[in-house]
This record gives sequence, structure tokens and C-alpha cells, in this order.
Amino acid sequence: SKGWSLDTAELRRAVQVARFHSSPRAIVVINPGNPTGNVLTRKNMESIIKFACEERLFILADEVYQDNIYEGSEFLSFKKVMTEMGSPYNAMELISFFSCSKGFACECGLRGGYLEMFNMDKDVKEIFISSIAVRLCPTVLGQTVVDCIVDPPKPSDDSFELYEREKHAILQGLAEKVRLVTEAFDSMSGIECQPIQGAMYAFPQIHIPEKAIKASKERDLEPDVFYCLELLESTGISVVPGSGFGQIEGTYHF
Repeated sequence: SKGWSLDTAELRRAVQVARFHSSPRAIVVINPGNPTGNVLTRKNMESIIKFACEERLFILADEVYQDNIYEGSEFLSFKKVMTEMGSPYNAMELISFFSCSKGFACECGLRGGYLEMFNMDKDVKEIFISSIAVRLCPTVLGQTVVDCIVDPPKPSDDSFELYEREKHAILQGLAEKVRLVTEAFDSMSGIECQPIQGAMYAFPQIHIPEKAIKASKERDLEPDVFYCLELLESTGISVVPGSGFGQIEGTYHF
């Protein structure tokens, strides 16, 4: 109802409920958003940072779709906003993530990525790196792609123009799909969808008739799961039920 903008009151509620059975240590933020396709404003980001500071939560910032930004939106990294907010926020611990498997390079194909640790405690950082060292690593091909992502062709390189042309074409193609999806949902009765600002997702709300809700209960399925299965069987279109992500009681999404 608010374009998927952040609600600090909801964050506080979630932490308070969690403390009845656990001890929250971190907050994970996906920006641009998965599955909502939203992009956080600076004001939203500042409120998250202040909340995390007050609640002593470590920020884990998933920023893998930062190249997928559509008209009217702007991507800002958590590191940039925290730094510009000054003390005490610029001293908070942060890990931000990036992936070649998302964005534009090899969407859901080759797997590889990296993270940046910011203001990490030295001892914790050493233990973290040691724990990573004993795990399996990505394939050589995946690592090669990460190298290409972090060190793209420079203006002086022969491949620069081709690289820029291909990157622009891929991102423009994705932007066109966003436009088509938005127009399609806007034309359908019983479906509402917020504007897609970034990433590669839409998270439309579907208004499911009472008879369909009753039929889903008889099959022991969530109504949106029932809808998604019927959609797949009727059309071959595969979508993901919103109940897997969490949604307000009595509302349904995919």
C-alpha cells in the first residue's frame, strides 16, 4: 500500500516477537528488493541504519541487483549512506554482497560473488575467513566471471565499446520487460502491482474469490499456492507463491 517502502514500526514488532524465542543479531536487507522489485530511498536506508544501531544489529546488505535500476529510482549502497551519516553510524559493522549470478552478467547462470566487510572486528574477521577457507569454492569458471565483473574493460581497452554496448543492451532489454509486465498487470482485473523500481521481480497482489479459497483449503493448500498451481496447469506459466515470503494475513501475492 506504500510502494513497499520500509515501515520501522514493523521492524520493531518483528524484533520484539523474535526475542521471545531467540536473540536477534543481524538484519538482512535486500536492495534492490527481492521479491518486491522496490528500491529503498535514502530516508528508508537511514531509518534502517538507526534502527540497527539502536537494537545492536549487524547489517547484512544484499546489493546484488544494483545495476538493475529503472526510471525514477536511484541505487545507494549502505556503505555510502552509513559513511555520510557520520558518527556513530559510520563505525557500525556491515557486510555487503554482490554476485555475478544476478544483475546483467549471467543471470541465474554461472555462480560466483564476493562480499565486502566494513568496520569488522579484527578477531571476528579472522575467524570468518578461516571458516570460509575450509569450504568448497566456486568453480574456476565462476571465479573467472567474478574477476571480469570487478575489473571490467577500461575506456582505453579495445573491448570497452563492445562491453558497454552489450551491457546496455541487456539492461535495456530487462527494462523493456519491466514495462511489459507492468502494463500487463495494470490491465488485469483482480490483480494489483506496485511499480517495479529495480531488480528482476514483480510481487503483485491477487484477489482470490471465496470459492477458490474454500477449494484451496479442501486440498490443504494456501490459496496463493493453489492459484499458482492452477496457473501452471492451465497456462504453463510458473510463478512463486507469496506465502513463501511472508505477507499480511488475508492477502495473497505471487
